Amino acid sequence: MLAYFKFEFFQFIRNKKNIAIYVILLFFSCYYALIIAPTYNPIEKVDESEIEARYLTREEFLNNVEFSAGTHFLTLFAIEIYPEWNEYDKGRLEAIKHHNLKEYAEATSKWYAYADNMIFYRGMGVLFYNPGYYTFGNNYATMDGHYAYLHSASRYEGYTEGKSSLSVNVFEERTALQTLQRLLHSYLPLILIVSCIFFTVDIVLKDRRNSTLLQGLPLSNWRKLLVKGGVALLGSILSIIPLSVGLLIIGGPNGFGDFDLPVPIYSADEKLFSNIMLWEYLIQNMLFMVFWFLFIISLLLLVSVMLKNEFANLLVGSVFVIAEFIYFDRGNGTVWNVQWTPTSYVQVGQIISGYRNYLYNSKALTFEGGLSVLGLCTCIFLLSTFLISNQRKFKLL
Repeated sequence: MLAYFKFEFFQFIRNKKNIAIYVILLFFSCYYALIIAPTYNPIEKVDESEIEARYLTREEFLNNVEFSAGTHFLTLFAIEIYPEWNEYDKGRLEAIKHHNLKEYAEATSKWYAYADNMIFYRGMGVLFYNPGYYTFGNNYATMDGHYAYLHSASRYEGYTEGKSSLSVNVFEERTALQTLQRLLHSYLPLILIVSCIFFTVDIVLKDRRNSTLLQGLPLSNWRKLLVKGGVALLGSILSIIPLSVGLLIIGGPNGFGDFDLPVPIYSADEKLFSNIMLWEYLIQNMLFMVFWFLFIISLLLLVSVMLKNEFANLLVGSVFVIAEFIYFDRGNGTVWNVQWTPTSYVQVGQIISGYRNYLYNSKALTFEGGLSVLGLCTCIFLLSTFLISNQRKFKLL
């Protein structure tokens, strides 16, 4: 069986289609690192001039305002909330001036928590989040700002409690490891899953070119399929190698960060954030992606033995990738049980961070739930493949 695994693996790495996939991943990795990453412009960033302008404007107002029994209620509201707000902004400015990044992180954490409380709960429709959230067509700007401010408050609190080396690049999440974190929260899981589909789509049907040779192997059809699945899994995991080249390029000018940096995790039960370490977040993502690889590979093995058509494999695999885009809508987690559908877990990083629960207005999309659903589906696919492949009339090709 080991000899057959080596045979399949050498065929896999010599396959021109698979080589092309690795080259494409390498190209996109370098393109992202050299062209896209330098243009990254976060909404929440360290902007001393903006902080100073806000502080001076409020300070001018507080020093010159006069009020009496007939003063407008919004003026009284500003007089009430501006002093503490300015206290945090002053602390941020002093920390920047003295290059004390720990103090900056502490003041900034308090600033975000206080600002969100004022805007979301007491804003009375006259206070707003950072203008970057109010883009054209965004009907959920206030909810996006609310999530982002609580996320930032938790993240900066984590900086004050940790022992990581701090910098502006760390605060703005520009380091290599934080870039990886942001990509896992975005479309990197989809890229990896699509790559797995292309690696697996012909893993069975390619044997039609060597049918006479393979028919003589002393292995059952089921064992052959297991070996092919193992090779596809290994090949999918190896796709991280060309992607890691981009992280090395990013790490040069921006730093690599470290694995102890905080990653905020949203709790739908408490509607609050708590921090985990970056290494823990990455391990959870890796485990989740392995389960997705197993799910896709077992699905395509089943389709291969049933339909024996590469286009059908590609079509079925693609459906599982794009299905969530068809039924996703903010808040529809209250309408139906999205947690029972494996496609609801395709945005791996967002599931682990809790952001998908926030969008769906659900509590059920969890890391453990995702592994359970994907694991159960994988077992069903493998059992079905086992039963079909052990029928006497079944032929692998």
